[in-house]
Amino acid sequence: MAKDKARSAVAFRRPTKVWQDLIAQGGGNLRLLNLSGASMIEGGIPIMADGKIIGSIGVSGVTGQQDSQIAQAGVDALK
Repeated sequence: MAKDKARSAVAFRRPTKVWQDLIAQGGGNLRLLNLSGASMIEGGIPIMADGKIIGSIGVSGVTGQQDSQIAQAGVDALK
């Protein structure tokens, strides 16, 4: 799961929490569930340098919110 979150953060150039929040809103956003290659669970964060994505961190193993906090701590440690 962590690898999927990391890949999704790079491929779609945004934290995976974005997808989770959109899905939680329901309605027309539920069509995002068909988005190929997107992890819809919080815990993937892209790593940016000079406005470019240079990688990502994906974490899995606790709650989505905790996964995201751990991933963000990793990104922050790189600064």
